Amino acid sequence: MLPRFLGFVLVSAGLASFVPGVAQAGPEARCAMCHEFHSDVNRVGPSLKGVFGRKAGTAKGFAYMFTKYVKGEPWAWDEAHLRAWMDDARQAIKDFTGNPQARTRMPALHVRGADADAVIAFLKQLK
Repeated sequence: MLPRFLGFVLVSAGLASFVPGVAQAGPEARCAMCHEFHSDVNRVGPSLKGVFGRKAGTAKGFAYMFTKYVKGEPWAWDEAHLRAWMDDARQAIKDFTGNPQARTRMPALHVRGADADAVIAFLKQLK
């Protein structure tokens, strides 16, 4: 089994399909390193179970210490917000909040086009 950090690097670099031990495949593989999909367990990032349509910053039990700018925002995770976030979360948080100082630990993943479509379809079915 790969160390967690090495797995993250490989998945982030798009190399997961070439390395044994990285189980998640498809465009959502990048999400799997920091997010849980099928339970309310939070990891480095909040659980993505039920994220589509959920009000920003309201994942049950997630502290939002490093993404405090998301907590209390009036918007929900719809297609437009998810697309911007998956492309470049660091710019998206500034755009969403109107605060040029807003920060997040989420890296810019540049998930776009058909890959973004596939991730959004995947997230929509997580209930």
